[in-house]
Amino acid sequence: MAAAGQGEQAAAAAEGRSPEQQQKPPLRSITSQVPSFVRFVNRTQRQVNVFWLDYKGAPQKYKCLNPGEYYNINTFVTHPWVFRDAETNATLLVNSEEVFFPKPHPALQEGHVLLGPACPHHMTALISIPLYTLRDRAAQVVRSCLRDPEEAYTLDIPQVLMNTLAKVAV
Repeated sequence: MAAAGQGEQAAAAAEGRSPEQQQKPPLRSITSQVPSFVRFVNRTQRQVNVFWLDYKGAPQKYKCLNPGEYYNINTFVTHPWVFRDAETNATLLVNSEEVFFPKPHPALQEGHVLLGPACPHHMTALISIPLYTLRDRAAQVVRSCLRDPEEAYTLDIPQVLMNTLAKVAV
C-alpha cells in the first residue's frame, strides 16, 4: 500500500503540484445525504457571486448577491461553497474562511424530523472581504484594468510589479 501512495506522490510531483497540494484531496461535493439549511448574507458593499463546487470540483454559479442581500439555500453537509467579487473575481470570505462547508442542522443532530421540503431555520453564513495588504489591493485594482495579464509587461513600472500584476488573480 505504501508503494501506491508513493506512486501517487510521484505523479503529483510530475504534474508540478506542491507537497501541500499533493496531500489535499480535490475540493468537491461528495454525497447528498445529510441536509443543511443555510442563509448566505452579503456583508460587503460589492456584488458577490455564489458558487457551489459540484461533484467534479467545478464551480456552479447559483446567485449574484447585491450588497446587504441574503440567499436561503437547502444544501448538503459535504457540499463546499465559495464566493467571488462579481467585478474583480477576487476571493471573498464566509465566516472568515475561503470555503464554506455546511453543517448539519441542529434539529437533525438531535433526531427531530423536519417537516416539509424547506427548513424555516437557516444557519447564517456571513460573506465578507478579506483584509488585503496595500500592495495586494493595488495590484487587484490595476490588474482589473488590464484586458490580458500579459499587458502588465507593457506598463512603465518596475519588473517586480509587472510580475505581480501578471500573476495576481482578479
